[in-house]
Amino acid sequence: MNRKGRAVATIAAILLLAVLLPVGLNLGRRDAGVVVEVTSPPAGLALPVGQAVVVRYRVIGAAAVLELWCGDERLATDPATPGQEISHTWAPPEIRRQCIQVRAVNETGKRLAHAEWCVTGLPAGAAVRVDGK
Repeated sequence: MNRKGRAVATIAAILLLAVLLPVGLNLGRRDAGVVVEVTSPPAGLALPVGQAVVVRYRVIGAAAVLELWCGDERLATDPATPGQEISHTWAPPEIRRQCIQVRAVNETGKRLAHAEWCVTGLPAGAAVRVDGK
């Protein structure tokens, strides 16, 4: 292959990677255009154990159910209506970092997409913080 042919092949390979790489990176998080968005609480929230916060989220795309999880415990299950915001109240039960996850699930129970964020439980009486401040 001549120099010009190698240059064309290299450019084609780079363009192919540029198109396929983002698709491959999202395979575990979304399926068929389904996206889960968490609108509240803000990322990096730290609040006292037992102090409630409203968790708000929605799905974009087709899913049957939205599930709210903390660790291995399912906290809520709601029918999924695209774009409709769902809210539940939750309070950190322990003094430690805890990750909350919202999962979009189809009719057969397959997880289509998820969003996760973490909240830090603080000692009772501590001030609420955002982003570790």
